[in-house]
Amino acid sequence: MDADNLFEKALAEIDRLVNAGTVMGDPVEMGDRIVVPVAGFGFGFGAGAGGSEGNGGAGTGAGGGVSPVALIVIEKNVSGPEGIRVVPVRKPGPITEAITAVGEDVLPKVVEIIKKEMGKEEMEEKAEGNPED
Repeated sequence: MDADNLFEKALAEIDRLVNAGTVMGDPVEMGDRIVVPVAGFGFGFGAGAGGSEGNGGAGTGAGGGVSPVALIVIEKNVSGPEGIRVVPVRKPGPITEAITAVGEDVLPKVVEIIKKEMGKEEMEEKAEGNPED
């Protein structure tokens, strides 16, 4: 396998691993709250190939890490932005500050989408004859 193919394969794997679903974890219902974990990712990788006539070699290397950044807490009984908080899980840094700043605008939209999707699932289950009781 040449360096280009190794590089493409490494990128495809990183693309598979790092997406919105892994940065924003699955919502967890906790009583009258929904908690959404937020993680930070860091990755590095390299690929190379070389050789001479009749001899050749190629290789890749990668490393990465995941760390918790914050929890998004959505109060079910409080409507609007007042019902949404971003709770840092470590010393506030630039990422936490950015999430907090963006969260004030984005989180109400995320809540709306989650509610719509939850409503769609319930309607689909009822249409299939599997109502949750």
